[in-house]
Amino acid sequence: MDDDQTDIRQAVVAGMFYPAEKSELSKLIKRVYFEEKSHIKPEPVSGNIIGGIVPHAGIEYCGRQAVHFFDSVRNNDLDPDTVIILHPNHHGAGPPLSVDDHHYWEVSNGKIKTDMEFAGEMNLPFSAIAQAKEHSAEVIVPYILHFLGGHPKLVSVNMVDQTFESAKKLAGIIEATIQRLNGRTLVIASSDFSHFLPRSEANKMDNIVLDEITTRNAEGVYRCIKENFISVCGYGPIMALMAYSELLDPGYRIKILSRGDSGNIKGSANVVSYVSAMFYTDQKLN
Repeated sequence: MDDDQTDIRQAVVAGMFYPAEKSELSKLIKRVYFEEKSHIKPEPVSGNIIGGIVPHAGIEYCGRQAVHFFDSVRNNDLDPDTVIILHPNHHGAGPPLSVDDHHYWEVSNGKIKTDMEFAGEMNLPFSAIAQAKEHSAEVIVPYILHFLGGHPKLVSVNMVDQTFESAKKLAGIIEATIQRLNGRTLVIASSDFSHFLPRSEANKMDNIVLDEITTRNAEGVYRCIKENFISVCGYGPIMALMAYSELLDPGYRIKILSRGDSGNIKGSANVVSYVSAMFYTDQKLN
């Protein structure tokens, strides 16, 4: 497939979710990492890191959680060929499941190449409309460029349909595609947790969801969110990551790395909460 270096998905939330200037973005990521570094515990993995949950709010707000995941990936010398970002759609635009087909994505601190071979092999529709205004994959890219020096390629998978059935289908597609192409991958589920609740209530709602996640009950995630009206926005990507991890190793493990909320920065009564988590297996998968 031709490499069209002029076909670029331009940043749409630079200057809002993260600084528009490269130097300022670099300073921000370095600052939140420095402020959080003493709380980051090394997470050595004897087998393989499968992926993780990463928040997608403004870096000033959720970066202190996100850096835990990316530092764990870096410390385990994981050098993925492809990073697959599974993310929700906040605007309801596009097909139920879709991939972006821009050859490159550009954010303030650089460009990342799309893995067009992987994206094409997934046999999902391409949709520029689904990505036109969406931030939940874009805000992950600056961390990838900052922390993962091997210059991996990107695949962005947009989930308008976040049902359990859709998540399970997507997990099967990812697993089958990786089997065919046989590359090193890292799968990120982009999600914030409870939205605009008092901190105590947000923690209570998040704990209900995290109980299902940490007991590896993907369908339970969907059920508890719907039954309790919990405002986790990327539950579909989380379930897809769980279902994919189960395909690789039914005994896969989950480590909650960090939790926080916007109140730590803004000081407001109602908060948006953030969680980072690592999914891994003690088995050597390749």
